[in-house]
Amino acid sequence: MSTNFKGYLIKFNSGGKSTFPHKYLAKEPTFTPDQRLDANAYRDANADLHRTTINNHKSKLELETIPGLTLEQRIELETDMLQGRLDNIERKYRITYWNDDIDVLNYETGYFYLADISYTIESISDTTIVYSAIKYTFVEY
Repeated sequence: MSTNFKGYLIKFNSGGKSTFPHKYLAKEPTFTPDQRLDANAYRDANADLHRTTINNHKSKLELETIPGLTLEQRIELETDMLQGRLDNIERKYRITYWNDDIDVLNYETGYFYLADISYTIESISDTTIVYSAIKYTFVEY
């Protein structure tokens, strides 16, 4: 059986070649594809759930780096990410990603914002900084 997988999970600016470098990924990136959004949901007197679900699904992409990333490696990684950034203020990105939803199992392209990032420093020297794992969370518009 053939698949459409092309060897990457996430690419910034679908026309370019800036993929998230796998060598910096922790073992378990977490993608939550095609999340369902409810316009209205409630439980009736019998505790039965009633939902009005919007037919416009959104994905969330969570990638965590390996611990021990140096400042130079972080710059390399984030330079690749910048290839897909459309708006600095919003941290808006155009991203092509592997969608594991059973109805898709293919690449999709969407617009995402990068959630705030916390950086924990493991050590510093006269020439570099070493970081603990860094988590990047992209949430689709």
